Amino acid sequence: MKHNTQTSVLLLAAMLCTALVSCGADQNAGTTENTAPVSDNPAVTETVTDAAPEYAYPTLDCGGDTFTILNSDMTVWTFYSYIDFEEQSGEILDDTIFMRNRSMEERYNFILEIVDENIDTTHEKYKTAVYAGEDVYDAGYLRCDRQATFLTEGMLYNLLDYEEYRLDEPWWDHLVNEQSRIGKGDAQYFAANDITLSGLDGTLCVYFNETMMASLDMEAPYQLVRDGKWTIDLLHKMAKEGANLMGDSSFAWDENGSCIYGMTTYDDAVSGFLTGAGESFLTISDGQPALIDGNERFYSLFDKINAFTSEDGTFLFMNGSGASHYEMIFKNNRALFAIAEIKASAKYRDMEESFGIVPIPKYDEAQQQYYSHRTHVCPTVSVPVTNPDPGRTGIILDALAYESWKDILPIYYDIRVSQKGLRNEESIEMLSIIRDTRAFDIGEGYAWTEDLSSRVIALYSAKKGDQLVSTIEKQRAKVEAAIAKTMEFLDQ
Repeated sequence: MKHNTQTSVLLLAAMLCTALVSCGADQNAGTTENTAPVSDNPAVTETVTDAAPEYAYPTLDCGGDTFTILNSDMTVWTFYSYIDFEEQSGEILDDTIFMRNRSMEERYNFILEIVDENIDTTHEKYKTAVYAGEDVYDAGYLRCDRQATFLTEGMLYNLLDYEEYRLDEPWWDHLVNEQSRIGKGDAQYFAANDITLSGLDGTLCVYFNETMMASLDMEAPYQLVRDGKWTIDLLHKMAKEGANLMGDSSFAWDENGSCIYGMTTYDDAVSGFLTGAGESFLTISDGQPALIDGNERFYSLFDKINAFTSEDGTFLFMNGSGASHYEMIFKNNRALFAIAEIKASAKYRDMEESFGIVPIPKYDEAQQQYYSHRTHVCPTVSVPVTNPDPGRTGIILDALAYESWKDILPIYYDIRVSQKGLRNEESIEMLSIIRDTRAFDIGEGYAWTEDLSSRVIALYSAKKGDQLVSTIEKQRAKVEAAIAKTMEFLDQ
């Protein structure tokens, strides 16, 4: 798409200010909640609000060139995956993104073009262009597990070779950076930021029914999160107390029934618990990944998951349709808790009862910080080797990421948890924690354990957790071969 880039930056700033005031955003919309990891004292998590740091915009004149991003369109799954809009619409989030882009076009003298492609076929379009040696895309947001297949084919630039990508700054996902830098640690071929909000929309969290919780004389878990005491055992206990037959003969799902479940979710919640506990199907030693083998904490975690998910009434896997979809089961007040992606909150704005959001719980209180699972389908950004100027691309991507972090995230937080026109300040705080602790399983990120993960998830959905060890062993040779192929490339 082509845009008029003559709008002045001053006018854009004035428009943004007016829009924020009209939508009731507070005067600190340009600040960010930074959540410190629970390090010195695992029992305490501190949340500090700091003004966004000054950003040093490099001098750059693109001479009116087109800057093209291949974007994974996830709207079919109701993800907010938009990077640009043709015009303003009056929707504050959309318009702020529109103004972000026009401001960057003005500053660096380029025309932004977004090529939206279905997320399941984006990687094929990317690959075709690179194989043909065509300079079509400056960057691409693709499924991370599809990006990984490009590494050994030499299709992507190592972002660490270019200082323009300020990957260790807070406007990039630092946990994704840390977990993807394996081997010698001097290479990173994909990264994550909030130029597209799909990565945040696709992060798992725990929803709870505040009204129902109050009727059960339970405290909302916000302070538990702040104190570092929000654990899987405590969530299990609260969910169990929330289950109630309400006159039904059993907890077998009946769309027309009355029973209330402690927790409802879909199968990826198993991955959420795994990531939330800081565990993985892999271990990393001196930068070298290996499939899990004899890790007591790992298997203890799955014992906890099994105990939780196998209790009738306490836990309900239900990825059906209509009123039988887990998101709607929660909305219709048939469950105290739900584990779902942040995007689900869009369905809850007119929910009859009030809801709140907290992170996926920790393994135990000794765990140093929370980890929030971003599903492996969520896009990461890479730069193809057909791009003749990866440094220039780094300047533009970094600036767009900064502007997103500074101006767009506060609006996103507010919109996602506002309900019936009211701000949910505590859930906004929790969303900031979730964003700052986003992580992903590198086994799925590098496409090594995707099949294994699917098989393990199926075990717990079917209440067959006793087959965990044998399932892992059956996949061991396949996973180790995939790891070896990637590491041969990264360590060369």
